[in-house]
This record gives sequence, C-alpha cells and structure tokens, in this order.
Amino acid sequence: MADIHDRALLAGLVDAYDRIAEDSLGMGDPEFHEVEAQLFEAIDDAGLRAVIKNGSIYLLDHNGLPGENILVDPVEAEGLADPDVLNLDEG
Repeated sequence: MADIHDRALLAGLVDAYDRIAEDSLGMGDPEFHEVEAQLFEAIDDAGLRAVIKNGSIYLLDHNGLPGENILVDPVEAEGLADPDVLNLDEG
C-alpha cells in the first residue's frame, strides 16, 4: 500500500488536478494533460485502483483517451471499503 511519500505526492497531484480542472479549459489545456498523466502514473505505481480526496473518488481508466484517463465521481461505500483505494481524507 502507499507509504507516506506516496500519500503526499498523490494528495498534491489531486489538488493540482482539481485546480487546473476548475481554472482551465480542462481537456484542451496541455497542463491539464500533464498533471492528469502524473496523477494516473502515481496512482498506478502505488498499486492502487483509485484515491479518495474531499469526498470524491479518482478512478483510473486504462482505456480512456487523454483527458479522460481519470474518472472523478462522488465516493460511495464500496469505494471506501476497497483495499485498492487509498482514502487521503483519513489521516
């Protein structure tokens, strides 16, 4: 499972992903694609299926197109119980 360094990296990338998604053109923004790729790689390298932060789940989509490799949805009970999902909202 993810160590302290992974948690900090993932939390920072989720924050950057959210900030860029809110402040930019999203899929048309090269910075968005870069951060999305970094977040995807960090989640995958940590051996996770997804991460949870601020009540949202960030799921990997290995078949997604650029700009669609991370699916963001409200977190549900099965996501909270999944051992392959890291809940960054928990200390």
